Amino acid sequence: MDVQGLCAALRAAGVPAGLYEIAGCPAPPGTPRPEDRLYLAREEGGWVVGVRQRGVRTVLERFPDEERACGSLYARLTDPGPPSVPLTAEEKARLPGP
Repeated sequence: MDVQGLCAALRAAGVPAGLYEIAGCPAPPGTPRPEDRLYLAREEGGWVVGVRQRGVRTVLERFPDEERACGSLYARLTDPGPPSVPLTAEEKARLPGP
């Protein structure tokens, strides 16, 4: 997958455009941009996936090629996380009541 394919795949998956920053993949006009978001960028010698927090970019992973970098960002943005686990009877008993 290349950058253009990644942009199309993220739109198809319903990932809000404000959650990521990819050069060559502009967000629709008026898209809110949270202060913190993931990014994909080409750097000397390869590609990076990172997080932008309060204007500061931090590299999370480096890749030698575009395909792997795009796959990593796609996985990060579409991973639903672990399934929820039901509360035990003890945990339910500790919850504040109405």
